[in-house]
Amino acid sequence: MQRRALSSKRPDTPTEGRSAREVEQRDLSPRQHQILEMLRAGKVNKEIARELGIGLGTVKQHVVALFKKLDVSNRAMAVSRGIHGPQASRSDAMPAHVIEGLLEYRPCVVFSAAIDESAPQDAGKRMQQVLAGYASRHDALFLARKGHAGDLIIGIERASEQDLFLALRAARTVHAELAESRMLAGGLRGGLTAGLAVASMHRTGGWSGEAVASIAITQGRDLAGRAAPGELLIASAARELISVQNPNAPGAAPEALHFENLHNMPWQLGPSESDLLGRQAELQVIDAMLEGLRSARGGLLQLSGETGMGKSRLCRHVAARVTAAGGKAYHFACRPDGDLAIPFVTLGGLPVSTRELVECLAAAPAAAAEAVIVDDCHFLPAKDLAMLSQLAVAAAGKLVLMAARRFADSGVRPANALRLSRLDADAIQRLATAALGASRTPAKIASVVRRAAGVPLFAIELARQRKPDMLPLTLRALIGARLDGMKLDRAMLRRIARSRAAWNLEGLVREMNEPQDSVQAAAAYALAAGVLNRDDLGKLRFSHPLVRQAIDLGCVE
Repeated sequence: MQRRALSSKRPDTPTEGRSAREVEQRDLSPRQHQILEMLRAGKVNKEIARELGIGLGTVKQHVVALFKKLDVSNRAMAVSRGIHGPQASRSDAMPAHVIEGLLEYRPCVVFSAAIDESAPQDAGKRMQQVLAGYASRHDALFLARKGHAGDLIIGIERASEQDLFLALRAARTVHAELAESRMLAGGLRGGLTAGLAVASMHRTGGWSGEAVASIAITQGRDLAGRAAPGELLIASAARELISVQNPNAPGAAPEALHFENLHNMPWQLGPSESDLLGRQAELQVIDAMLEGLRSARGGLLQLSGETGMGKSRLCRHVAARVTAAGGKAYHFACRPDGDLAIPFVTLGGLPVSTRELVECLAAAPAAAAEAVIVDDCHFLPAKDLAMLSQLAVAAAGKLVLMAARRFADSGVRPANALRLSRLDADAIQRLATAALGASRTPAKIASVVRRAAGVPLFAIELARQRKPDMLPLTLRALIGARLDGMKLDRAMLRRIARSRAAWNLEGLVREMNEPQDSVQAAAAYALAAGVLNRDDLGKLRFSHPLVRQAIDLGCVE
């Protein structure tokens, strides 16, 4: 796959010498200014109508007038022009309906960096080279800017659940490179944020290379401009993602970090958690294994399940139980590093090597009760995971808990294997009630239960959302990352998502006006991936309501 490092240089366009800012100031009405800002924030017409208290038809009229004044034909061009000024692209020569079919709202993470003018002359160029190389290795985009500055945009080409972590590692990498080259002089400043981008995408995923626009880029630049030398400022949207991806207890993420401390994983230990609702059967198995530590039985427990099912919470539960009983818990979480992975000690955030994990498993127990916990071990290379699993089976007198999305059949036979599935409605209702707190009402609780559809993390994040019908960025990012891991037909999914009714194959073929064989193959692939399922009548529906909503919100009208 060809990867691109983008330059901030823009081609000329015939705009009579007027910048986008001049167009806005002279020609746009206050309402059009307001709607343009909402388009920049990634809102669709229905959301704009709801927030402004106006009709959907009125919003469409304003959008049409806005396009005419900005001399654009779609939302991506309007947003891009509002941020960067007029620009042309290859998409200008394409039919409007083709452009609309490719455009998509995508969650992204932006790391913006700048170096003070007092730094050595070559420092800015070296920083841009490092970030451009990092972008090439991690399927990211890099925008080089004048004045020793640049922006790294992660999640456009392909999103992952670790995009924020990859951005933090980019910040650490550029700091380390400049410090090693003696070009730093304490002048590196950074901003880290997250948001929605309008991007042109291929039908089965991957950036087409034609358009990217996001207000998050502007926000990242603003943060970098306000940061003190040596400081990385973190926007609230990025802190929310940190809270969701935290391998420790969820808690408040920092508003600022120092570049020199980024060799540690900057997670914050949060408040104590409530009971593990709906996991009584799993807790019985875990309690029996903990009880076995008293007689030095130990054993390997493999814990699997999709994102949001509560694997990390159970890992923390085991660590807390062993520590409270006077034992010793070694708790690690793995995070990606290119084609490899780095284990971290969770509370301290210190990186360790796979060799240190091996030594921890092979050593004789240092306490009467000892547990070794390796969370998110699906990030480890398959050979390392197989080796650690073999050692875990042979580790006498220890409880070894390995958590992953799934485990390949490597011949290892754990003492117990648990797969976390969706919770029942009663457990989700209790979880939603606790998460909503004083703001809970029967209607809010019912809405969270219906939309979460058995996924505990979804219930917690929906309860945090102030606007009951909105889908928070945290969940859009998680869902988008899972969808990007599959080569699904986005055009087909959009057709299904736009209607709450189920579709039969014949109706879908007519709607898409494409050969039946190709539509049938795309549907079969989505069914096999678990994104779609069939109801009792054999019609196609989304397997989870939030997946349908995320795809629907991703459509650029």
